[in-house]
Amino acid sequence: MPVETLLPAGGLNFVASVDGAGAHSADDVFQKFWDAFKLPDYFGWNWPALRDCLRDLGWLPCDQYLLVLSGVDQLLPDDQEDRLRLFRIISEAGRKWSYVKHPEGNEAGKFGIVLLCDESNFEEIMRVFENLLNP
Repeated sequence: MPVETLLPAGGLNFVASVDGAGAHSADDVFQKFWDAFKLPDYFGWNWPALRDCLRDLGWLPCDQYLLVLSGVDQLLPDDQEDRLRLFRIISEAGRKWSYVKHPEGNEAGKFGIVLLCDESNFEEIMRVFENLLNP
């Protein structure tokens, strides 16, 4: 994907940077997303609450959002179930905000996701996300 497609258009933009290093538990993940996204006070500190907040960004009004998730391969190393749950939530949020439908056609996405991992784990991470995006 050309990097130009990831650059935000004009308007109000929000970039959340989440580092997967050190996120060994669900609570670690929730804290990192809380800090990066400035989640609302009503955030419930559980997976459904994270999903709901990322799918309804009304509490953070912007024209475009970008999630930069580094160390994807280091997230929840001992809990593959929760790791997959997080990946599913991120994928769903990306799909939800990918394109805004207009009568005249589609507009570029409002919610971009950049995943960064060690090169040796790239194929595995890609396979997981491809399976989530194309079930």
